[in-house]
Amino acid sequence: MAKTDVTVRLGGTAGDGVQSGGELIARIFSRSGLYISTYNGNQSLIRGGQVWFHVHAAPWRVSSLGFGIDFLISLTQSFYNEHHQSVNDGGYILYDASVVKADDLPAGVTPLAVPLREIALKYDKRPIMRNVVAAGALAAALGIDKKVLSEAVSQQFGSDTLKGNVLAGNDAYSFFHERFGVIRKLDYCPVSRPFMTANEALALGAVAGGCRFYAAYPMSPASSIVHWMASHSKSLGITVFLGEDEISVINSVIGASFAGARAMCGTSGGGFALMQEAIGMAAMTETPVVVVDVMRAGPSTGLPTKTSQGDLNMVLGIAQDDFPRVIIAPRTPQESFYAAGRALNIAEKFQVPVIILLDFSISEGGYSTVDALNFDAPIDRGKIVVKGETNGVWFKRFELTPDNVSPRSLPGTDGMMFVAKSDEHDEYGHDLSDVLSGLKESVKLRERMYEKRMRKLDLVRKEMSPPEFFGPDKADLTVVTWGSSANPVREAIRELRSQGVRANSLEFSDLYPLDATKVRRILQGCGDLLGVECNYTGQFSGYLKRETGVTVERHLLKYSGEPIYPVEVVNSVKDALAREVSAVA
Repeated sequence: MAKTDVTVRLGGTAGDGVQSGGELIARIFSRSGLYISTYNGNQSLIRGGQVWFHVHAAPWRVSSLGFGIDFLISLTQSFYNEHHQSVNDGGYILYDASVVKADDLPAGVTPLAVPLREIALKYDKRPIMRNVVAAGALAAALGIDKKVLSEAVSQQFGSDTLKGNVLAGNDAYSFFHERFGVIRKLDYCPVSRPFMTANEALALGAVAGGCRFYAAYPMSPASSIVHWMASHSKSLGITVFLGEDEISVINSVIGASFAGARAMCGTSGGGFALMQEAIGMAAMTETPVVVVDVMRAGPSTGLPTKTSQGDLNMVLGIAQDDFPRVIIAPRTPQESFYAAGRALNIAEKFQVPVIILLDFSISEGGYSTVDALNFDAPIDRGKIVVKGETNGVWFKRFELTPDNVSPRSLPGTDGMMFVAKSDEHDEYGHDLSDVLSGLKESVKLRERMYEKRMRKLDLVRKEMSPPEFFGPDKADLTVVTWGSSANPVREAIRELRSQGVRANSLEFSDLYPLDATKVRRILQGCGDLLGVECNYTGQFSGYLKRETGVTVERHLLKYSGEPIYPVEVVNSVKDALAREVSAVA
């Protein structure tokens, strides 16, 4: 069966324009009506090292890196040496023979020598345009209209270098077309499909959802959220605060929310660790906050530009003692857009901290096609009152109500005076600690205040979405996964189906609180279970067992910092089924 998709990997060293070249290739595909999914294999370097940009494109919705490499574009010998053995049988390696010696080619792989440097030097004194030249040659190889190439280059580059880049790209296109002709063609169409990272989509969704205050201390891979917010702050009316550390960041968000602004902050695992005590204070004062944890490989500073799903146990166990929190893990940029507004609504409606878990592979590491986004986001600010019952002086900000959600007033509201402290308190906010602690009346009230906060989880649970199945209704094996790991799993399920293997996936994006009864029933109705996630201990499987009693017995766990590839899921599913057959026999 002919391949209907294509995978491209462009690589070189930091400073070679690999990132912008990869984005240009993604843009060319997108303007050709293809769906894309990308991954940025970068390092924490300004120059040097080895970086690469992978693009998977097809006329159907792709969700991960695909299978292998169809076109390897090598700007350096070291990149060639590292990646050329991963090129598929029937694939191609595009390289500059003056820079790269294409030895030891895998069987069935065709070399395509193009003078990338020579063409680039026609239009600039430095060979910096090699990335555009390579993209132009690739466009010709795939039979993409030269006009699409020129439009994509124009969209990608600024006016100062635009003309030279357009000329360089077109020159390479003509060279390749005359020398090699069209090698492959996909099913193109004139529809231009927008794409973005999860960080960009989340920032856009937060603003659409009414976010008016965003705070951060820059930390990869969450930094692009604050970059987006800051660059759009004036036009969209957002106050952006760059804190000196994550402790000031989370406390500024609590203050902004307390004062009435819809507020959010973002960080990565190390920064989230510093925020935990303050998140507990937000829970005690019932101040709505949304915190985005964009996970990267740890512990400590770990691998700043590599991916992981290792923070789940941390966010499940934030700070001291029990308190309500909500955890959402969007699977895609598209889902991240809607998750942001929804998180702000849940935070304000139930006056609880909401944590959004992303990870490098979809945040700063990868673009994905998004469909038309609905910017008319519903906004629910919960119980904000301008007039309530007082005892003549004090307002019951923490009133014990039948639904366990207290009315909230904003500072400055006439007659609505109350105390907000991190200590346990009565309905007005007055301390139960110090001289009252241990006395019978305060002991009982402590229990009631505690129960009021925790029982809000029963309300939140009703708003959480159940896990979603992908693939056939009846399957011999179900892959249990969460967050971004669902993306390679989906492509693996598609491949397994083409091979006659009956497997499906059960994907979780709303993680906590969980409807344990419903999820237990779903899991018990599945065949064999295989957990797939990016951490060492199978944190999500452990969480499911604690909540439902159901054990996920087999696992594909990846903790190298690299993303999960669909072929790894395919092999794990086949291995699990083979072992099952063997055991029965």
